[in-house]
Amino acid sequence: MDFIRFSIENPVKIAVGIILTLVFGVIALDQIPIQLTPDVDRPTITVSTSWSGRSPEEVEESIILEQEEKLKSIQGLWKMTSTARLGRSYIKLEFNVGTDKARALQEVANSLDEVKSYPENVDRPVIRMQDSAGDEAVVYMLLTAEDTSFEVAEIYDFADRYIKPPFERIMGVSEVDIRGGREHELHVRFDPYKLAQHEISPVELLKALQSDNVNESAGDMPGGRLDYRYRILGQYRSLDPILKTVIKRDANGVPIRVEDVAVPELVLEKMIHFNQSKGQTSMSVFVKRETGSNVLDIVEQVKQRVEEMNAPGGMLKRFHHDRYGLKLHVTYEDANYIKLSIANVLNSLYTGGFLAIMCLLIFLRSVRPTFIIAVAIPISVIGTFVVMYLAGRNLNVISLAGLSFATGMVVDNAIVVLENTDRHLANGEPLLRAAYNAVKEVWGAILSSTLTTIGVFAPILTIQEEAGQLFYDLALAICSSVGLSLIVAVTIIPCCCSRFMKPHVEPTGWRAKALDFFGLVSFFGWLNDKFSDFIYMLTARNLAGFWSRIVIVSAITAASLALSIILMPPASYLPNGNKNFTFGRLIVPPSYSMMQSYTIGKRIEDYVRPFWETKSPEELQKYLKEHNIQLKDFQTGKPLTNVPNLRDFFFVVANNSVFMIGTSADNENVKPVATIFSNAMREIPGATGVARQASIFGKTGGGSNAVTIEMFGDELERLRVSATALEARMQKIFSKFAVTASPQNFNEAGPEIRLNVDQLRAKDLGLSINDLAVASRALIDGAYVGDFNYEGINIDLILIRDPRVHLDPATFRDLPISVVDENGDRAIIPISQVVEERLTDSTQQIQRIEQQRSITLTVSPPPTMALEEAEQIITEEIEDARIAGEILPGIHYRYSGSSDRLSQVRTALMGEWTGWNLESIKSVFLSRFFIALLITYLLMSALFENFIYPLVILFTVPLASVGGFIGLHWLRMTDPSQSLDVLTMLGFVILIGIVVNNAILLVYQALNYMQGFGESEEERIEPMEPRMAIRMSVRTRIRPIFMTTGTSVAGMMPMVLATESGSELYRGLGSVVLGGLAFATIFTLVVVPLLFSLVIDVIGAPKPIDIDAQPETKEEPETGNGPEMNVEVQTA
Repeated sequence: MDFIRFSIENPVKIAVGIILTLVFGVIALDQIPIQLTPDVDRPTITVSTSWSGRSPEEVEESIILEQEEKLKSIQGLWKMTSTARLGRSYIKLEFNVGTDKARALQEVANSLDEVKSYPENVDRPVIRMQDSAGDEAVVYMLLTAEDTSFEVAEIYDFADRYIKPPFERIMGVSEVDIRGGREHELHVRFDPYKLAQHEISPVELLKALQSDNVNESAGDMPGGRLDYRYRILGQYRSLDPILKTVIKRDANGVPIRVEDVAVPELVLEKMIHFNQSKGQTSMSVFVKRETGSNVLDIVEQVKQRVEEMNAPGGMLKRFHHDRYGLKLHVTYEDANYIKLSIANVLNSLYTGGFLAIMCLLIFLRSVRPTFIIAVAIPISVIGTFVVMYLAGRNLNVISLAGLSFATGMVVDNAIVVLENTDRHLANGEPLLRAAYNAVKEVWGAILSSTLTTIGVFAPILTIQEEAGQLFYDLALAICSSVGLSLIVAVTIIPCCCSRFMKPHVEPTGWRAKALDFFGLVSFFGWLNDKFSDFIYMLTARNLAGFWSRIVIVSAITAASLALSIILMPPASYLPNGNKNFTFGRLIVPPSYSMMQSYTIGKRIEDYVRPFWETKSPEELQKYLKEHNIQLKDFQTGKPLTNVPNLRDFFFVVANNSVFMIGTSADNENVKPVATIFSNAMREIPGATGVARQASIFGKTGGGSNAVTIEMFGDELERLRVSATALEARMQKIFSKFAVTASPQNFNEAGPEIRLNVDQLRAKDLGLSINDLAVASRALIDGAYVGDFNYEGINIDLILIRDPRVHLDPATFRDLPISVVDENGDRAIIPISQVVEERLTDSTQQIQRIEQQRSITLTVSPPPTMALEEAEQIITEEIEDARIAGEILPGIHYRYSGSSDRLSQVRTALMGEWTGWNLESIKSVFLSRFFIALLITYLLMSALFENFIYPLVILFTVPLASVGGFIGLHWLRMTDPSQSLDVLTMLGFVILIGIVVNNAILLVYQALNYMQGFGESEEERIEPMEPRMAIRMSVRTRIRPIFMTTGTSVAGMMPMVLATESGSELYRGLGSVVLGGLAFATIFTLVVVPLLFSLVIDVIGAPKPIDIDAQPETKEEPETGNGPEMNVEVQTA
């Protein structure tokens, strides 16, 4: 069926199709989840195993080694990282992108079942599938009290029971985490001296409590028609049963009860986290999302619930009749940055669309044709939402950037069709025939150009690395919109042309001035005509000499390649973005108590206090000047002049660290907050830590361009020495607050007192090692008894020494315990008679990567330093350290994290060249860039029915590359932090599918002229001489080439010039595409005609293939006219 004729003859059907596309597009847009970036999902499974009280060395040897041996051979496993801590092991299994999660989870479970046995008292391993989207919170909230004397941490149970569930019920929320609170515990506090006097050991007391605190089923008993279930209820539900519990009977048979030796008391658990916000104790509430959920909807519902809780009569106001003034408020949420970023992209899209239309108006000098072409923009863009919804994608900054870039591209096909229609009308054809013939003439060219644009993305969609998942949304958005634009160009545009276009008549009077924009349109039209004449004359002169053409083509190509190499900047992985969220972490020595760590956090808070108490930048600057505080960038050392106020700040003390989190009062000025935190940490003697603005691809890591160095060695001490030396070098170069280590405090051991049991003596006294361990735990931290039902919830029941009984390392050895001697008599002995104390240093943590002991250093380079540049500096330092003997023999290293991912993506895009060998050649041939070139070449070969002509067109690629590097260089001059990240690299792949379109138009039209085709394939003309055909193709196609290039450049320009939130993601890519397209267009008009003429001179002009042609005979031809081929278009 002739769909072009169908479109022209059925305008109502076409209108209905347009309406349906727009309706379904709007519906799809409403249903698509909205978030900041695409979901990057690398399947990750964690295995955690508890072995209470055991040292990291014991955990490594008895648990991790056994589990690693079984897990190492799981299919699809990409990386295995193990950590041994005090009493716990943790194994992180990262799988290749695309691995089936359910299968991987099952294989992990099966592998762990193959572990033959674990030591006694080891808990069953807990396997958990991590959700990559749920690793980071989308909303941070703080619960505070107006009454500063009230400890918010004390109402954790209230928060867990009443505040947490409403947020958990929100659709799309995966987890709600509360930090900084202290759960209630029931402590049975005993006096060890009184216990010894009654000849009771802590173990006997523990067993007595455990044996009575149970609920057990006795089974079912038949009783006629009914079965009766018997249950024994003994679990403690009040304090009185605990007090009345019988431990034993004395020599006279008198029962000794718990109340005789201990006192139960409801208390708060030992503090392991401490939160404070702007001088007030607080609790943190973090809301995490599920993969694929709508972030904006989640944040909106979270805020709605917060308002309900804070409202008069709300849950928080009802607590103790609002005695303490509880308030829950949002300190950070992703929605604000997402809204700003998406609004900026949409604004660029609207502005780009307007500029593209204005560009069309300048070239067409008429409103009707401009309106007809402009129709392609909303139809192609809104129709793309349907494709994205059906593909299960979400709406994010990356996909919207793709749509914005496509704004100028979706009109290219429509321009070619309409410009050709206008030319046919100018030649006197009827309107309907002109609309039909115009599409028929350029159908092959626009199909080929569309397929090449889409074809270059086909290999991109196969990249499985992390960045490949980011490419997918961009590629899908561009491919869908450009593909839809082809359908629009061959159906809707000819339909509109046949109804609304008129033979061109020059307007007069005020109408002429209005359409001319007071001379602006005429000026650009004159400029276009003059440039067309110049190119026409230039090709006429340069087509003269064979060698002169070779010299010009070779010179331009060589200059392009050389300039590309010169301007190519160092590469980085991903842009960090400008999210208003800054994270700091101060690492304290392992021996510091919670109170000592809190004191450090308080000092940091006091330093930061003026930054939130002052209400304006001017007031802040006045304070800094009065107190002679000079803030210098912690990496570059340059003074900061534009320091923002802080909107929110709080710190958390946990895990031998002080964590700081803050947001700037100015959303566009966030980077200095990291310097504020680093200067605050510098006030702490001997402090080490890190401070950085959060990356949009991970808030709390080292950032998207951090360099991660993994050091390996069999001997832990040699590994520590080498890592310490390298860490010192890195801190000297990049600042002490730009380097973090894992494990933290790897070079600092904490004090540990080891109790060596005299097993023979203990056996004689009837003591097992487990009895001594339980007794020691009860005397120090407390021994777990079971659960206690407190106000409807189960809390821990703990047996612990009465805190009024003084205990320290010096007096522990003298504590009495009751034992049975070898004669069966009771005796009271000090604990020192069966154990020997030895003070030593303890390893806090042991890390293993791929079954080797390791220490990881993460270096965050300055924003203006590319990842590749930082990696080169670090490599030189490592080699210098080896020569100096600081890195010991047997210690080796490798780069991971962003460095490793950059290498993988670059290899996938460009291949890896290590010299003339089979592996290098294979890598290049399988690279996505080469495959994109190959697809483009083959598609053009199919269009031209020739394998030589496409090589001429591919010469535009190096011309585009130099333009891309010039555009990127210009952007780097205005923004030094802009680098050649992987999103920017994608711009060079996109150029392959774009820049060849103009060359296709030239070659395609020149071949038509050479073969004697006129304004349509049905109309035959006298075949042109090749050089004249090439020149005429330049003259006839230069206008649509300038129109398509102009609209594309105009459409992308707002994206490149944008400086608002989110623009750092796509500015580099836009500058490459814009610069490459602009430069390639100019040079294409010179290089392609010259090179094409050289090819024609060598292989000759093409000859049409006609399978119906009859061989020449000597017979006279019959007189009369043969059948005539006519195209008739019927109106509806």
